[in-house]
Formats: sequence, C-alpha cells, structure tokens
Amino acid sequence: MTVLALTSVRGAPGVTTTALAVALAWPRPVLLIEADVSGSSSIKAGHLRGEVDHELGLINLALAHRNGALSLSTVRGQTIALTDDGARLALPGLATKAQAASLTDDFWTTLATLLRSVTRHGVDVLVDAGRFGMRQGPDALLRAADLLAVVCRTALDDLVAVRANADQLPGGGDGDASVDRRGLVLVGEGRPHRAGEAAEATTLPVWATVDWDPVAAERLGGRERLRAGPTRLTSSRLMRSARSTAAELVAADERRRRVLGGPLETTVLSGKGVR
Repeated sequence: MTVLALTSVRGAPGVTTTALAVALAWPRPVLLIEADVSGSSSIKAGHLRGEVDHELGLINLALAHRNGALSLSTVRGQTIALTDDGARLALPGLATKAQAASLTDDFWTTLATLLRSVTRHGVDVLVDAGRFGMRQGPDALLRAADLLAVVCRTALDDLVAVRANADQLPGGGDGDASVDRRGLVLVGEGRPHRAGEAAEATTLPVWATVDWDPVAAERLGGRERLRAGPTRLTSSRLMRSARSTAAELVAADERRRRVLGGPLETTVLSGKGVR
C-alpha cells in the first residue's frame, strides 16, 4: 500500500478540500492525516460538523511522543470514521496554530515510521500537509511519502511559484523522471492554463485534475449533513473528478512501483470517536 502526501507552495489552492474529496473517493481502505500546521481541523468542525469527539487528534500523538508512548495503537485510537463502513478514516489536525510548537521533527519522523506500518496492514495513507515550508511543518512525512502531489491552480503566478520551489520539494529523481516522486494535481484546469502548459511551466508531470466546483467544496466543508445518506455532493463535478483523481494517483503509484520493482501489499483500522 502507499503513502501519498499533498502539499502546496503558494496561497490556498485547495489542498484540504482536495485531500478530503480524494480520501472519500479512494478505492481502497484509507487513512487521511490532517498534518497542516496552520491550525483548526477542517474535518472535525467542518466536514463532520463538530459531531465527533473534539478531543481526538494530532496533538494527542505529539503528547504521547513526548512521553515515549507513541505507537500504532495510539494512532488508531485518535482516528475518526469519515464513512459509516469504516473504510475511510481520518486523524484530525490541530485545534489551534499554537499547538504546532509541540510538533518537533523527531515527532514527525516517528509518525512517518508508524504510518508506514499502517500501510503494511492494508491501508493507504493520505497526508494533507498544507503549505510546504511552514515552521514545525511535516517535512518528514513529505520525505517518507511514496508520492508527493503538489496541489496547484493554473494561473501563471501559481505555476511560476511551483517552478521556483520545485528543487526544494523532496522526492526528486536526480534527473530520472521515472522515479521522481513528485507530480501535480491541478485544481481548475483551463482556468486559464491546460495540463500540458502546467507541466511545461513547472517541470513536473500532471498526475490528475480536480474540477473547479466551489459550491460542492462548500458542501464538503460542512454546509450539508453528509454522513446521514446520499446527497447532491456525490454526483457533483468535484466528487466525479475526485474519483478520477484517486484512480490516477493509484495508477501513478503502481507505475512507479513497477519501475522500482516494489510490491503491492494488503486491511484494518477501526475509527474511534464517532457518534
């Protein structure tokens, strides 16, 4: 199984919305990690409308690490279910930006090792890493990820920012594109530039595109009660493109594994804190 990190290099192109939408559309069991250090979990207060245990989250893992007690079972105990079948779980992020002071590089490195253990239990891991280069940020998770997806809009200044920072992103293939772990997930292709133009401008391949759909993004962020049953969100442009994006990211991972000769492994964590 795989660890996929999503990040951005500029502004707010929609990393959190993209990560959540892709997690909900993921074709295999998945654990979404809210590792954005800017604070205020978008999953607990937004998508799940505050209807889960608000004490659960990343900060508890940092405290456990400080006490030498961080383990796979600790991670499991802090997860919540995104869907009723328990196949899609989330580890909520920080409640406040001030909590980021507890997130040391040693903590992130230890968590990265534990997340690799999660994949050996048949669960893929998606990391919402927020903006790249933040103080106390999850750099160790980015270094350890199998794939690093840079979420980017298609305005010229966004593409130039990715190009300017590409060498700082971990996962380069030292000139060998076949083993480069970095790629783009474009939000709003054609607004104004197309995928080919984005790839040329940034020097990174475009792995997938997510449709520009602000109305569905608001629903995903808590405007409607979603876990109670089917809603218009499922058939929205956002979620249709999220399903395609999930499939494309799985395919990108499989292509890279074939080049490296790595195995595809096989499920189960249980979400806690659900009403």
